[in-house]
Amino acid sequence: MIGYVSGTVVYSDSQKSVILTASGVGYEVHTSTPMVPNRDIALFISHIIREQSQDLYGFETADDKKFFEMLLDVNGIGPKSAFGLVTHLGVQQIISAITFENVDVLKSAPGVGKKSAEQIVLSLKDKVTKLEMGFAVKENPIKSGVKTKSENIVDAFLVKETLAACQGLGFKDQDVLPMIQRHLQEGLVQKPEELVKLILKELR
Repeated sequence: MIGYVSGTVVYSDSQKSVILTASGVGYEVHTSTPMVPNRDIALFISHIIREQSQDLYGFETADDKKFFEMLLDVNGIGPKSAFGLVTHLGVQQIISAITFENVDVLKSAPGVGKKSAEQIVLSLKDKVTKLEMGFAVKENPIKSGVKTKSENIVDAFLVKETLAACQGLGFKDQDVLPMIQRHLQEGLVQKPEELVKLILKELR
């Protein structure tokens, strides 16, 4: 099984990239965005083997790959839908949507309908609540790492209260969640009202 590919991009479009390794082998990998040709790149790979085909899905972090493979365990979710969820929404936003049973956020990913979104929540809610692992924060890697259980509880409370307040003001969860997660990653807010004020500044 291929788990990691490092090399130079020799071709890329909106769906796949060909990565030439130092050994002279070129791997065709599903990627979320076009890659710049002649640039070096390294990706974690989920190697999907079927009877008539083999596909490689590329991710910037091992945690993205791990969550992609967790989504594949959900009944009715195939590689394309799982890849669309991870690359379109991001792991943190998916976790928040599952935790608070926000089907609309999951539906915003390409190829995911209402029934699939509901199945994701049903299948993964218990697993997600038990995840005590730090998903890599690309914007600020110094702060990435495993959060304590108490920190996760505080974050969950802040997200829930802030979403409720924003819903009352007429804003959609899928518009607000990315802002909430960004501010939580920065670690500058302690209360829901502080978070709401920051979000309102961005939305108005």
